[in-house]
Amino acid sequence: MCEHELTKSTEVSSPQHEEGADHHPCRTALTENETPGMSSTLRYDVQSDDESDEPVMFPGPLLSLKLQKEDLIRFIRWKCQECLLDQDVPEETYFFWLIMEHCCNKNGRVMMAEISTLLFRGYASLRRQQGRARRIGSEDWCLPLALLLSSSDPEDEHREAIIKMGDNLASNRWIYAAHICYLAAQMELGSRQQFKLIGTESWPNDRSAMREVMERTEVYEYVLSLTSGFGQPYFQHFKYLYTRELAKVGLTDEVYNYCQSLAAVIFTLPHCFKTVYVERIIRLCELLLQNEEKKPNWLRKLYKLHREKTASADPFTEMLQVRARLSTDPKSKQELESRYIIGSPLGSGGFGSVLSGMSKVDGRLVAIKYVTKYNQYITIPGQTRKLFKEIALLEIVSKPPVCENVVEMIEWFETPTSFILVLEQPIPCMDLLKFGKIYRSQLSEALCQMIMRQVVRAAKHCCDRGVFHRDIKSDNIIINPDTLEVKLIDFGCGDLMKDDLYNSYSGTPVFCPPEWVLFSQYFAVPATVWSLGIVLYELVSGDLPFYCDEEIIDSFVPFVRGLSKECYNLLMWCLDLIPEDRPTLQEILSHDWLKEEIQFGDQAPTDGQDLDTSSTQI
Repeated sequence: MCEHELTKSTEVSSPQHEEGADHHPCRTALTENETPGMSSTLRYDVQSDDESDEPVMFPGPLLSLKLQKEDLIRFIRWKCQECLLDQDVPEETYFFWLIMEHCCNKNGRVMMAEISTLLFRGYASLRRQQGRARRIGSEDWCLPLALLLSSSDPEDEHREAIIKMGDNLASNRWIYAAHICYLAAQMELGSRQQFKLIGTESWPNDRSAMREVMERTEVYEYVLSLTSGFGQPYFQHFKYLYTRELAKVGLTDEVYNYCQSLAAVIFTLPHCFKTVYVERIIRLCELLLQNEEKKPNWLRKLYKLHREKTASADPFTEMLQVRARLSTDPKSKQELESRYIIGSPLGSGGFGSVLSGMSKVDGRLVAIKYVTKYNQYITIPGQTRKLFKEIALLEIVSKPPVCENVVEMIEWFETPTSFILVLEQPIPCMDLLKFGKIYRSQLSEALCQMIMRQVVRAAKHCCDRGVFHRDIKSDNIIINPDTLEVKLIDFGCGDLMKDDLYNSYSGTPVFCPPEWVLFSQYFAVPATVWSLGIVLYELVSGDLPFYCDEEIIDSFVPFVRGLSKECYNLLMWCLDLIPEDRPTLQEILSHDWLKEEIQFGDQAPTDGQDLDTSSTQI
């Protein structure tokens, strides 16, 4: 396998191999001692006795009936050996592969004390490499973690302590070491903001790094599935992105296999996947199989599931009745606290504050918005009961089928002094204003196109539902910097749509349309399109086009260097001084600049900055 041969062996008392286990340079064999009070001992040999020096191919997708576990273990052993021979590989990667091999050999049923032994012996192996000038930086986390894993505390307390250590490491930017803690505790991917992909915080742009991250994370997903029987829902989106990358380089067989594997996870956990995700998988499959007359059974099954997800939903009136009962209950605050863990502040505004929260039922992360009561109540069309305006508007836009680009209200409560709104909270997320400032030098026009398409869809969904948001701006748009999914938030300035003119304005002054400044009246759709034009300008330039009423009336749009003809055309159309000459929302979506799909390589850069994605006003 390599030019160097590592023959150093670490011995412990009475070492034995498991019965039937074949010896390998990175093989770990755990044998139970009969001595009372002693944990498992381990003999760990490091040597190279493979005859072939050819790399072992990754046998993905791993959640496939075609997988042979022996092929995966062979790949993991090769990765272990690769880590030992390359001092540039992070030490955490070596420990990761050691643990993964042992988990595979044990069918996922591994005691924490066994992982402790692996860490001790792996650490010794790194220190004893002959002639290697390797940096040993793992004293700060590896040995303390190994000691903690060997604790005899009750299982729940033990696991909680390990997770806490991981959180502490993550807060100090030891992300990979934190991941070793999390996987030792067998945490699900996505259960922490920093724990989405093994060994990194965000999706890599480099194709080689992307492959390494996918291999590690997919192996961990497989190990978890050995005991749970399920894939990791949070990881499927990254798998989809990776599959698209495979399609770009023409690896059609692998793309087909991954599409089938993605579909299998969706069939197993259909409630975990939104309709838009299923649509993306279907589009990718159709592109791959466009020349095939007969579609495979799994794709036909995916079509059926998509139809069912689109059609099935709880009746809107029933949803209102349930929430109305909550609002009139004098114990609503106690009920809120019985359902959710209330966390730290996320932000505040003119009408209240927003706190983080977590459901006690399923662990779902939420944003809990407290709004001070004031006299703004409306009646939803078709209903008789008056509701607080922001709640009513969110009820309307949250009616199935929902739009993935509009924040969803899960439920709401009422107290004597305030309303409490429980909203979905994408993790991680930041508002578009902050996102633009961080990546200003790296925002391509193609990336702006991808973001803008989602914002327009959100605006159209609101208008189609009869909701006038009235305050569409970068502060009220949140984005997941990893997936680039966008959501429109904060309906506090909104109103019901009407065909007549509006004679009051409650949005942000620099986003108001010129007809309001000139005539103190405006129509909903042209005003919405005007605000979208300002958002687009801010995205492509990093600045606002207007800062005062005089500039708005003048409607002179400062020149932005380097814009494509199509982008400039759409921008000027949206910011037309005459409301009737502005495009409709459908015309914007059908514009040449927005029609073509964004290229995969144009996603947001990830330059390793320490992003604070927690302070977002919803």
